[in-house]
Amino acid sequence: MSTSYGGGTIPKENVVRAADFLLIHGNGVSDPKKISEMVRQTRAVPGYRPMPILFNEDDHFDFDKPLNNFTAAISEHASWGYFDFRMKGEGFDEGYQSVPVSWKISSERKRGFFKLLREITGEGK
Repeated sequence: MSTSYGGGTIPKENVVRAADFLLIHGNGVSDPKKISEMVRQTRAVPGYRPMPILFNEDDHFDFDKPLNNFTAAISEHASWGYFDFRMKGEGFDEGYQSVPVSWKISSERKRGFFKLLREITGEGK
């Protein structure tokens, strides 16, 4: 059981004490260093005990940069959720969270995510 707040918010003590895992959002957090800090701040909340910390949404990409929100989260041993919506003016091939959905790896953003995921996991080596 868990709950989440808006982007950039650290869970409150009552949630940390009651939750089985902690959901935080990277939406609105454009500095990857802040993502790392959010994980450390979450672990410092009174009542924290070893449990999964998951970024279940993050609308920042920069997959081609050495430090981005994805790499920052996993460097702190937190999970990171790819929130890929179709932005205004984009076509059908963009966005996994926009209906109708193209499930293909059909955009630069999608290709960038999966390329980085392959590098991180060592898939294909």
